[in-house]
Amino acid sequence: MQHICILKQLPLHIFNPFIMVSEAVFVLKLCLSSYTYKEIHRQGWDSMYKKLIAIGIGSVFISIGINVFILPLQLVTGGITGISLILNYLLGYKVGVMIFCLNFPIYLLALGFNRSYFLNAIYGMVLSAVMIDLLFPLHGIFHLPIILSACLGGVFNGIGTGIMLRQHASQGGVDLFSLILAKWLSLNPGIIILVIDASIIISGILLLQNDTAIYSLFIVVCSGIVTSLITSFKRIIVYV
Repeated sequence: MQHICILKQLPLHIFNPFIMVSEAVFVLKLCLSSYTYKEIHRQGWDSMYKKLIAIGIGSVFISIGINVFILPLQLVTGGITGISLILNYLLGYKVGVMIFCLNFPIYLLALGFNRSYFLNAIYGMVLSAVMIDLLFPLHGIFHLPIILSACLGGVFNGIGTGIMLRQHASQGGVDLFSLILAKWLSLNPGIIILVIDASIIISGILLLQNDTAIYSLFIVVCSGIVTSLITSFKRIIVYV
């Protein structure tokens, strides 16, 4: 999945001061706005606590997957970050600017479609970014074969993403778009994420001719399968 903040391995120009300040101000205004309090009042404190706990736990799993298994081998994930990296390699576009530009219309779509999705995605994006940096000391604690690392990274990422999606939350980007599309089409969001991310990785393999991208495909497949299983768990219980 789309994963927003693989900070330590991205090119330095992702840290565009204007983009970072703009996003920080935007998030701060949103969190302090009256809409936030209205949303809490509408959903109830218990529901909001559950969502925040789910987003926090999901962020921990995603952060472990990235720092322990993905970053040490410089693998590429899918999502908005993957698209931005491909555009950077091919056309020289700045990664940070592309991440912001590609996420912007998705957040606008979420705001018009379902404001709770929009707010949950903001929380998911912020918490995931913070947890990835906090858990960076875990970077490289294991030395595993590249295929095993890719699979385990995908599994941890899938668990975190699935936990978030079950609470109608996400990290934004492709996850948020998949959540909206799943609502429209009555499909499993994990399947949609798998298809989109696999398409991104396959495009990277064809366009970049990079051997690492082939291993990244294992991340997408494992993540998509685990996410689909977790988001389908309630349905399995019902049928059993």
